[in-house]
Amino acid sequence: MNAARVTENQSPLSRYLPKLWQKLSPLRLTQLPTPAQRLQGLGKKLGREDLWIKRDDLTSPLYGGNKPRKLEFLLGQARQQGHDWLLTMGAFGSNHLLATVLHGRSLGMGTTGVIFPQPITAHVLRNLAACRAAGAELVPIASKYLLPLAVARTLTETALRRGRRPYLIAGGGSSPLGVLGYVNAGLELAEQVACGVLPAPQEIFLTWGTGGTVVGLWLGVRLAGLKCRVRAVRVIDPLLANRPRLELLARAVRRLMASAGDGFRLSTDAELAVEGDYLGEGYGVASEASRRAVEIFAAEEKLQLENTYTGKAAAAFLEAARRGEKGPLLYWHTLSSADISSWVDAGLRLERT
Repeated sequence: MNAARVTENQSPLSRYLPKLWQKLSPLRLTQLPTPAQRLQGLGKKLGREDLWIKRDDLTSPLYGGNKPRKLEFLLGQARQQGHDWLLTMGAFGSNHLLATVLHGRSLGMGTTGVIFPQPITAHVLRNLAACRAAGAELVPIASKYLLPLAVARTLTETALRRGRRPYLIAGGGSSPLGVLGYVNAGLELAEQVACGVLPAPQEIFLTWGTGGTVVGLWLGVRLAGLKCRVRAVRVIDPLLANRPRLELLARAVRRLMASAGDGFRLSTDAELAVEGDYLGEGYGVASEASRRAVEIFAAEEKLQLENTYTGKAAAAFLEAARRGEKGPLLYWHTLSSADISSWVDAGLRLERT
C-alpha cells in the first residue's frame, strides 16, 4: 500500500505553517477530521447536555487512536530518508508499538520494538499477538529504566545486522516532529468549533503518558486562539511524566514550528492543567475509578475503553462532570477502535506452533 502525501487543503496545519508543511511533506495515514459528538447517554445519566467526545479512535481503519496522527510525520520523514526499518519502544502491550508496526508494514517497513513489562491483561496479550503476526521483532527488557541502554544496544545491533541504521521513533511518537500531528489536531478541533460542529469546550480531558499528545493539542489550540483548559491526566510514573518535561517538549516543538520561517502567535488563553490523582498504583494497573469509567462508557455510549490510558482520563472527566464543573466538557478518546482480530488470531496461531 502506498500512502499518499497530505495535500494542503486536507490539513489546517498547512494553512498556519505553510513553509514548514511544505518542507516536511507528511504522509496521509488518517481519515480526518475525526468526529466530535455529544455524549447523549452519559449526559442523560448525569443530567447534563454539555458533555462531548472527540473520536480519535476513528483516525484509521488499519489502526486508529492518537498514534497515526504522529506517524504521518514520522513515517513521512523515514520514507524521505530512504529507511525500510523502524526502531521504537514501549510497554509489552504498547498501542504505539502496534500502530508503528501496522502502519510501517503498510509502507513496506519492518519494525523492531524494545519492550518493558507492564501488568498482563487481555488487551496487552492481544497487542502482543498482533505485533508478532505483523512481523515485529520484539526485544524484551526487565525494566523501563533500562530503555536508554537497551535502545542504544538494539540500534547498533540492528544496524550491523541490516547494514543500515533503522529510523528511530521515540516512545509514544513523542518527538517534536511527531507532536506536530497533535498541533494539527488542536487546529482541527478549532475548525470544528468555528463550523458549529460543537461548542467551544471549557475543558478538554486526555491521557498523559509520554506527553506528545498533550503538548501538541495544547499548542494547537493556542495557535488557533481557542480559549480552553487542556487537562492532562497522568497515567505513568511522575519521574517520567511531570510538568517540566512537558514544558521542555513544548519548547522543542515551538522551535521546530518556527524553523521554516513561518510567522505565528500562540495565544495565552489556553491553560495546561496536570492531573496526578488518577494514576492509582501505577502504569497499567487498573484503579477502581478507571474500572468504573470503563463500565460506564461501555454501558452508556457502547464505547470501549481500557484501564491503562483511556479509563483513567475518562475517570477524571466523569468526576468533573459529577462535580458540576462548568462546561462544555470534552473527553478526547485516544484508543483505537479498529478491528485487529485477524492480526490477533494470526499471532495466537503463531504462538501455538
